[in-house]
Amino acid sequence: MIERAARIEGVVLAAVALGALIFQLWLPSTHVAESDYQAVASVLSAEQQPGDVVLLVPWWTERARIYVPEGLPVVGYQGSDADSLERHPRIWVLSEPSLPRAGIGAFEKAFLPSRKELGSARSFGNLKLQLFENGRSKPLVLDAAELVAQANVYLEGPDGSRQDCPWNGGGHRCSNGKTVSKEWRDVHWAPWPCVKMEAPGGANRVVMEFTTPAAASSSLSAGYIWEYGSCKEGCTPSTVWFEVNGQAQSMELQTGDELMHRLEGPPLAEGSRVRIALLSQNPNARVVCFVMNAWGTR
Repeated sequence: MIERAARIEGVVLAAVALGALIFQLWLPSTHVAESDYQAVASVLSAEQQPGDVVLLVPWWTERARIYVPEGLPVVGYQGSDADSLERHPRIWVLSEPSLPRAGIGAFEKAFLPSRKELGSARSFGNLKLQLFENGRSKPLVLDAAELVAQANVYLEGPDGSRQDCPWNGGGHRCSNGKTVSKEWRDVHWAPWPCVKMEAPGGANRVVMEFTTPAAASSSLSAGYIWEYGSCKEGCTPSTVWFEVNGQAQSMELQTGDELMHRLEGPPLAEGSRVRIALLSQNPNARVVCFVMNAWGTR
C-alpha cells in the first residue's frame, strides 16, 4: 500500500513538473515585441478621431499605455469590460488574446452588446486591434466638474441658512476647512473626473449650485472615494441629493459601500438650476466623488 501511494505521488509530481516545464516553454510565445507596440501606436496616431478611447483587454496589460498617442484616453481597470464608456462614440479594443487567463469570452459577453465592429481586426504579433462603434454613447453637453470654479458652493443648515464657501483658485474653501474641488479620483477601481465633496457633519449639508444649457437627459453618479469606501467604524451613512429646478431626488450611500451609484435625471431646459448636495451626521471619512452630466441625443 505504501509503495503504491509513493508511485502515485511520484506520477503526480512528474505530471506537475512536466506541466510547469511546458508552461515555461510556452510563455515566451505570448511576448509582445517593441515593434508591435509601435505599429499599433502608428495606426492609432493616423486613424484616431476626437472622442475615441482605447480599452485594454485584459485590463491589467498596463504596458500598452505608454505607447498610446498622447491625448487619446486609455481605459483598463477591474470591471472596465462592462463600462458603458458613454462619453466615447468609438472604442479601440487593444487585446492580448494569447495571454494566460486573458478571459476573452467573458470580455465579449460584457462588452459586445450595443457595440458594432468597424472594419476588420488587425494583428501585430500578439496584439490585436479592433475598432468598435459604441452604441451606448451619448453626446456630452455638460460635465459639472468643469463648472466648479463658476458654481456657487455653500454650507446649508436645516433651516435654509447658508455659509458661502469662497473660491480660492483651486477649490471652494468652506468655513469648516473642507474644500469642494475638481479632482480625478478612484471609486471601486475606476478613475472618475469628480466634484469632490466632504460632508460637513451634523444636520448641515454642503451644496454646489449652477445653471445648465439645454440637454435631452441628465444623470448624477456618486460614491465614496476609494480610500474611504470601506470605512465602517466611526462612520455614518451619507445622503446625496440631485435637484433640478426645485425637484429633488436623493439616495443613501451606506457605510462599507465601495460602489458608484447613479440617479437618472430629467431633461434640462436652458438655464435650469441644478443643486447637488451631501450630508452625513459624522463627517469622518465621508468624502464623495460626484459626477453630474447632461447629455444630448445621438
